[in-house]
Amino acid sequence: MIKLTACFIMFSQLLVFGTLDRIQKAMEKKEYEKAYEQILKGYEKEPDNPGVSFYHAKLLFDKTYDRSNLDSARIAINDAKKKYSKATQDLIDEITKEEITAEKINLLHDQIRDRAFQNTLENLTIEQALSFQEKFPNSVYNDLLIYKVDSIEFRNARLSNSQRELVQFINEHPVSIFKPKADSILDGLRFFELREKGNLKDYYSFHNDYPFSRHKRKVESFILKASTASHRKERYEEFISHSEIAALKKKAADVLFYSSKKHDYMHHPDQDSIKKILSLANTVLYPVVQNGLYGFFDHQGQSKISSLYSDILPDYKCTLIQDDWVFVKKVNEGLILTKNGEVVLQGIDGYRSVSEDVGLVKRRNQWYLYHKSGFQILDQSVEGAEIIANKWIKVKSKDKWGLFTFLGLQVAEVLYDDISKLESFWIFRKNNLYAVYTEDLILSEIEERGVTLEFKFDDVELVNKNTLIGFKGERECLLDSTLNFLIPWGNYEIYPEDAGWYLKSGNGYRLYNESEADLMDRHYSYLESNDGWLALKTAEDWMLLPRKGALLPSREYDSIKLVNDFVVVLVKDQEKRLQFITGESIKIDEEQIRTFQNKPGYISLFKDDKTTIFDSQGKVVIDGKFHGASFLSDSLIRVQVRDKQGLIHTNGDWVLNPVFNTLDEKDGLVLTLIDGKIGCYDPKINVLITTEYEGRLERLKDYYLAKKNGKFGVIDAAKNEIVPFSYDEIQYWNDTSYLVKRDGLFHIIGEDEESAYDAIDNIQILVNNNEHSIYQFVKNGKYGLMSTQFGELLTPEFTDILNIGSNEDPLIFADQHLDKAGFHVVSYVDEKGKLILSKAYTRDEFDGILCDE
Repeated sequence: MIKLTACFIMFSQLLVFGTLDRIQKAMEKKEYEKAYEQILKGYEKEPDNPGVSFYHAKLLFDKTYDRSNLDSARIAINDAKKKYSKATQDLIDEITKEEITAEKINLLHDQIRDRAFQNTLENLTIEQALSFQEKFPNSVYNDLLIYKVDSIEFRNARLSNSQRELVQFINEHPVSIFKPKADSILDGLRFFELREKGNLKDYYSFHNDYPFSRHKRKVESFILKASTASHRKERYEEFISHSEIAALKKKAADVLFYSSKKHDYMHHPDQDSIKKILSLANTVLYPVVQNGLYGFFDHQGQSKISSLYSDILPDYKCTLIQDDWVFVKKVNEGLILTKNGEVVLQGIDGYRSVSEDVGLVKRRNQWYLYHKSGFQILDQSVEGAEIIANKWIKVKSKDKWGLFTFLGLQVAEVLYDDISKLESFWIFRKNNLYAVYTEDLILSEIEERGVTLEFKFDDVELVNKNTLIGFKGERECLLDSTLNFLIPWGNYEIYPEDAGWYLKSGNGYRLYNESEADLMDRHYSYLESNDGWLALKTAEDWMLLPRKGALLPSREYDSIKLVNDFVVVLVKDQEKRLQFITGESIKIDEEQIRTFQNKPGYISLFKDDKTTIFDSQGKVVIDGKFHGASFLSDSLIRVQVRDKQGLIHTNGDWVLNPVFNTLDEKDGLVLTLIDGKIGCYDPKINVLITTEYEGRLERLKDYYLAKKNGKFGVIDAAKNEIVPFSYDEIQYWNDTSYLVKRDGLFHIIGEDEESAYDAIDNIQILVNNNEHSIYQFVKNGKYGLMSTQFGELLTPEFTDILNIGSNEDPLIFADQHLDKAGFHVVSYVDEKGKLILSKAYTRDEFDGILCDE
């Protein structure tokens, strides 16, 4: 029985192995249908034989087979691999004889996989890729396929141009090779959206949320410009303390340093450069020429800029250079230098200083705006610039004006006919219309993306620092310093006053004041107002509202006339009264009421040659029979008695009796005139100098300059001659001396008339400061220099002497022309006569440094 069973098994195997042989031969002859029939028989006779599945896979993989199917081949080969792994050794040995091995099965599997991969790549979709990965897990193509899938998803996300899609891709592919690029594109989209729509707050948020953005510098640059638009110190300091970009920190610190007039440098990151600038801050320069080339020296006679340059600005020859930037030319190239000769800019054509902070640099016939720390403020060229209120830069281009910060942020486009600041208000004019803004409003709009101006005024008129009237057609409005309406638009004229406002229209006058709210809705046929009073005319009477003092409102007057802030004229029942703000009241009749333009705290009543002057309290100051009265000073009143004038103190005492033809005041002295002779009264010492002189007396320190018999002299208060009347001119020189002129020559004499210096042909003042006066003088055709404090500074041996400095900081340029030698020797001297530098010049060199003014 056992032998019979073994024989059956062996027979069955022989059948199968015969089937494998027949399958192989049919396939070799490309008899695919016959091969397929044999494969089916093989499955039926021995379903676990890997050889059948192998040949089935091979058949389905063959493209010439009309029913070939790659996926079915994959299933068949996987089936073959599975059966092979479970086959007995005897079975493996037998199919090996048929040349079916694990290597061949695996090779066919790989061929099927490779073709499937190629098919997947030909029309790659994410679905196909996922299907391949599912069918061929752990494939050698897996990494490549992941890359391909990521590539498709990245491409879709990129083409969508959607932040949401890119974020989703990054989240789903955290280790993808495309993630960095996706991050970069997402960063760009975020920044683009920020740039298009974001305000300052959005920029701060972006900076905090995306600290590694590749646009971080641009973000911080905008934050720097927008956050410091106010040009306030604390905003620069805040940026410097938080910024992570060294170049921007320095830029902010540079602007702060210059805006503080070079005082604020504690926060500057580059202390060495600041110390260098500060060391030169007080240095002033003047040009010299050596070997035909320009250089510059300082006040100590030290060379600061070497003589290397072929030309300089003409202004440098007439004034000391205090600017941080010096423009020179080297052959045909223009350069900007610091005051110690370091090159700031080169290849330029011209330079103009706008302020201590800002300059205009010319390149290729175009002017560009630069900050004097060295950076270009605006990319576009300009025609001109000026600083307004030390706040913003007003820029001109194509005859239009715009407004920019010192860091180049646009405050207002270059579109306007004019831009100006009136106290609290910024005024923009365009096409004869006006827009009005405040600084706070401009700053708030800058933080929100930019200023949007509304041109709703035909004209504007400043009332005071915090108030402005707007005009539009027949309408007017009144605005406060926050641009809120104090008076809304209406068809009336607005009369603003410190004590209140009133409106005039076709219906009459109307008050506009919260303190008089009960009167605001009424119209009055006439109104007068000042700081002390409000007078209103109704249909029935006049009413008076005192604005100061303890007086109560009153009415039922026939008329009211405001004289000034402390007195009014009231008429009631044919009686006229003078009403003072203090409550004092005086009945008047036909008196003329006069005010004093130079003393508004007083009034006078005049009738029948009688004049009474009252102060603001209603108190009588003077009272008498005077034809006229006027104030010469705070305490002196000039009165007219018939055809003579006298002087009365405001306390009522006579100072000068009325015996003078004329009394007049100038420089603290009262001129007195009797019968063509002149004297003076000195209120300072209460002394009268009798009228015997020919011209107005002038104070010379403790004495007086007077003229008699056609000559000038100096007298004291007792008319003693300090300097006799024998000179054509006399000037104060110093505490002990006078500059006098006689017979066409000038002398410096003491009170004893002893000449302190030889006669001088001519003399002219060059310097006049708190320390002394310096004069250029001529003697024997040569120029010298004289000081009222230090005497002769330069002997008269020069061809010309000029002050190329200022009153406060003089620098004397003294020229000696050696005509025969063809040279000029120029001495540079300080205000005490100390020689700073002496240079010999040829005629051409001298012409190159000589001021043409």
